[in-house]
Amino acid sequence: MDFSKLNIEFSNMQNTITKYNEIVICIKQRIKSNDKDIIKYETKIKNIKNIVEKDINKLMLDILKNENIFLKQLVESEEKKDEKNV
Repeated sequence: MDFSKLNIEFSNMQNTITKYNEIVICIKQRIKSNDKDIIKYETKIKNIKNIVEKDINKLMLDILKNENIFLKQLVESEEKKDEKNV
């Protein structure tokens, strides 16, 4: 049996897993950042008198909320797949 090929394949798998974990960490950081921005925009909307500016901020708020929903679903679906494979 050729262990060098097996060792290379194992190394490739480890690299893939490491990259995957880095991506998941980045996604979770983005979710946290979006949560902070959502709070910021909600506060800002309360204090704005200009209707156009208020609508723009509401739009940004909706975009951030939808992005967070998508990212959370993405992470959760991948975690479920990982649980099934283990």
